[in-house]
Amino acid sequence: MFRNYYEDVEKYKQYYILITLQENIISKAIDFATKKTEKKLNEFHHKIDGESEYKRALTGIKGELAVEQLLEKEFIDWSIGESQNYDKADLFPLGLNIGIKSVERGKFPIIHKKIKRPEIITIIYDWNNVLICGFASIPVLRKYQDDNLIIDPNLRKKGTKTGFYGFDFLQDFKSIKDLINCTWYRK
Repeated sequence: MFRNYYEDVEKYKQYYILITLQENIISKAIDFATKKTEKKLNEFHHKIDGESEYKRALTGIKGELAVEQLLEKEFIDWSIGESQNYDKADLFPLGLNIGIKSVERGKFPIIHKKIKRPEIITIIYDWNNVLICGFASIPVLRKYQDDNLIIDPNLRKKGTKTGFYGFDFLQDFKSIKDLINCTWYRK
Protein backbone atom coordinates (compact mmCIF):
# COMPACT_ATOMS: atom_id res chain seq x y z
CA MET A 1 0.00 0.00 0.00
CA PHE A 2 1.25 3.48 -0.85
CA ARG A 3 1.77 5.68 2.23
CA ASN A 4 1.24 9.43 2.08
CA TYR A 5 3.68 11.49 4.18
CA TYR A 6 1.22 14.32 4.73
CA GLU A 7 -1.62 11.98 5.77
CA ASP A 8 0.56 9.74 7.94
CA VAL A 9 2.92 12.30 9.53
CA GLU A 10 2.43 16.02 8.81
CA LYS A 11 -1.29 15.90 9.53
CA TYR A 12 -0.51 15.35 13.23
CA LYS A 13 2.13 18.10 13.51
CA GLN A 14 -0.05 20.16 15.85
CA TYR A 15 0.46 17.45 18.50
CA TYR A 16 4.25 17.38 18.21
CA ILE A 17 6.58 19.34 20.48
CA LEU A 18 9.00 21.71 18.74
CA ILE A 19 12.47 21.88 20.27
CA THR A 20 15.02 24.40 19.01
CA LEU A 21 18.66 23.37 19.47
CA GLN A 22 21.14 26.15 20.15
CA GLU A 23 24.11 26.54 17.80
CA ASN A 24 26.68 25.46 20.44
CA ILE A 25 24.71 22.23 20.96
CA ILE A 26 24.59 21.64 17.20
CA SER A 27 28.38 22.16 17.03
CA LYS A 28 28.81 19.49 19.71
CA ALA A 29 26.49 17.19 17.69
CA ILE A 30 28.51 17.77 14.50
CA ASP A 31 31.78 16.99 16.29
CA PHE A 32 30.30 13.81 17.78
CA ALA A 33 28.79 12.66 14.44
CA THR A 34 32.13 13.23 12.69
CA LYS A 35 34.10 11.21 15.25
CA LYS A 36 31.45 8.48 15.40
CA THR A 37 31.48 8.16 11.59
CA GLU A 38 35.26 7.86 11.49
CA LYS A 39 35.12 5.06 14.06
CA LYS A 40 32.21 3.19 12.48
CA LEU A 41 33.75 3.18 9.00
CA ASN A 42 36.29 0.68 10.38
CA GLU A 43 33.48 -1.83 11.02
CA PHE A 44 32.68 -4.15 8.11
CA HIS A 45 28.91 -3.66 7.91
CA HIS A 46 29.38 0.12 8.05
CA LYS A 47 31.92 0.07 5.19
CA ILE A 48 29.13 -1.26 2.99
CA ASP A 49 26.75 1.51 4.04
CA GLY A 50 29.26 4.24 4.93
CA GLU A 51 27.92 6.80 2.51
CA SER A 52 25.01 7.78 4.79
CA GLU A 53 26.78 7.14 8.10
CA TYR A 54 27.50 10.79 9.00
CA LYS A 55 23.98 11.96 8.12
CA ARG A 56 22.44 9.17 10.23
CA ALA A 57 24.74 9.93 13.15
CA LEU A 58 23.92 13.64 13.09
CA THR A 59 20.18 12.98 12.73
CA GLY A 60 20.26 10.55 15.64
CA ILE A 61 22.18 12.75 18.02
CA LYS A 62 19.98 15.77 17.25
CA GLY A 63 16.89 13.72 18.16
CA GLU A 64 18.51 12.62 21.41
CA LEU A 65 19.52 16.19 22.26
CA ALA A 66 15.95 17.37 21.70
CA VAL A 67 14.58 14.70 24.07
CA GLU A 68 17.22 15.62 26.66
CA GLN A 69 16.14 19.26 26.39
CA LEU A 70 12.45 18.39 26.77
CA LEU A 71 13.00 16.09 29.75
CA GLU A 72 15.63 18.38 31.30
CA LYS A 73 17.71 15.25 31.97
CA GLU A 74 21.04 14.25 30.47
CA PHE A 75 21.32 10.66 29.25
CA ILE A 76 23.44 10.78 26.07
CA ASP A 77 26.52 8.57 26.09
CA TRP A 78 29.14 10.69 24.29
CA SER A 79 31.69 7.88 24.18
CA ILE A 80 32.53 6.24 20.85
CA GLY A 81 33.38 2.59 20.32
CA GLU A 82 32.36 -0.65 18.64
CA SER A 83 28.66 -0.70 17.67
CA GLN A 84 28.00 -3.99 19.46
CA ASN A 85 28.85 -2.31 22.78
CA TYR A 86 26.11 0.29 22.27
CA ASP A 87 23.10 -1.91 21.56
CA LYS A 88 20.94 -0.67 24.42
CA ALA A 89 18.07 1.72 24.90
CA ASP A 90 18.91 5.42 24.54
CA LEU A 91 17.15 6.23 27.83
CA PHE A 92 18.82 3.34 29.67
CA PRO A 93 20.92 5.78 31.79
CA LEU A 94 17.60 7.12 33.14
CA GLY A 95 16.44 3.61 34.02
CA LEU A 96 14.06 3.38 31.05
CA ASN A 97 14.10 0.74 28.32
CA ILE A 98 13.09 3.25 25.64
CA GLY A 99 14.90 4.10 22.42
CA ILE A 100 14.80 7.18 20.22
CA LYS A 101 14.24 6.98 16.46
CA SER A 102 14.99 10.14 14.53
CA VAL A 103 14.38 10.86 10.88
CA GLU A 104 14.69 13.78 8.51
CA ARG A 105 11.53 15.63 7.55
CA GLY A 106 9.90 14.01 4.54
CA LYS A 107 11.00 10.47 5.44
CA PHE A 108 9.50 7.75 7.60
CA PRO A 109 11.50 6.39 10.56
CA ILE A 110 13.31 3.11 10.01
CA ILE A 111 12.82 0.57 12.80
CA HIS A 112 13.77 -3.06 13.42
CA LYS A 113 11.15 -5.57 12.28
CA LYS A 114 11.71 -7.51 15.50
CA ILE A 115 10.87 -4.85 18.05
CA LYS A 116 13.13 -4.80 21.12
CA ARG A 117 11.68 -1.84 22.98
CA PRO A 118 9.33 1.15 22.68
CA GLU A 119 10.67 4.20 20.84
CA ILE A 120 10.35 7.96 21.01
CA ILE A 121 9.89 9.23 17.46
CA THR A 122 11.49 12.54 16.45
CA ILE A 123 11.71 14.41 13.16
CA ILE A 124 14.64 16.67 12.32
CA TYR A 125 12.51 19.45 10.87
CA ASP A 126 15.34 21.70 9.73
CA TRP A 127 18.90 22.59 10.80
CA ASN A 128 18.14 23.43 14.43
CA ASN A 129 14.49 22.44 14.96
CA VAL A 130 13.38 19.01 16.05
CA LEU A 131 9.81 17.77 16.40
CA ILE A 132 9.23 15.28 19.20
CA CYS A 133 6.30 13.34 17.81
CA GLY A 134 5.61 11.02 20.72
CA PHE A 135 6.05 7.62 22.30
CA ALA A 136 5.49 4.48 20.21
CA SER A 137 4.63 1.38 22.24
CA ILE A 138 5.82 -2.06 21.13
CA PRO A 139 2.34 -3.05 19.86
CA VAL A 140 2.10 0.18 17.81
CA LEU A 141 5.59 -0.37 16.35
CA ARG A 142 4.65 -3.94 15.40
CA LYS A 143 1.34 -3.00 13.82
CA TYR A 144 2.34 0.02 11.71
CA GLN A 145 5.24 -1.30 9.66
CA ASP A 146 5.73 -1.06 5.89
CA ASP A 147 8.85 -2.27 4.06
CA ASN A 148 8.00 -0.02 1.11
CA LEU A 149 8.91 3.00 3.27
CA ILE A 150 12.58 2.02 3.11
CA ILE A 151 14.20 4.13 0.40
CA ASP A 152 17.53 2.27 0.23
CA PRO A 153 17.05 -0.94 -1.81
CA ASN A 154 20.08 -2.57 -0.14
CA LEU A 155 18.60 -2.02 3.31
CA ARG A 156 15.21 -3.30 2.14
CA LYS A 157 16.89 -6.41 0.71
CA LYS A 158 18.47 -7.22 4.08
CA GLY A 159 14.97 -7.78 5.49
CA THR A 160 15.76 -6.79 9.08
CA LYS A 161 14.31 -3.28 9.07
CA THR A 162 11.09 -1.62 8.02
CA GLY A 163 9.44 1.78 7.99
CA PHE A 164 7.07 3.06 10.68
CA TYR A 165 3.93 5.04 9.86
CA GLY A 166 1.64 4.92 12.95
CA PHE A 167 2.03 8.58 13.93
CA ASP A 168 -1.64 8.91 14.87
CA PHE A 169 -1.10 6.29 17.59
CA LEU A 170 1.84 7.98 19.30
CA GLN A 171 1.40 8.99 22.92
CA ASP A 172 2.27 12.48 24.15
CA PHE A 173 4.77 12.99 26.95
CA LYS A 174 6.52 15.93 28.55
CA SER A 175 8.34 14.33 31.47
CA ILE A 176 9.95 11.15 32.76
CA LYS A 177 6.77 10.46 34.72
CA ASP A 178 4.73 10.75 31.49
CA LEU A 179 7.10 8.28 29.78
CA ILE A 180 6.71 5.78 32.62
CA ASN A 181 2.94 6.13 32.30
CA CYS A 182 3.24 5.53 28.54
CA THR A 183 5.03 2.23 29.17
CA TRP A 184 2.15 1.09 31.39
CA TYR A 185 -0.57 2.09 28.96
CA ARG A 186 -1.26 -0.44 26.19
CA LYS A 187 -2.55 0.69 22.81
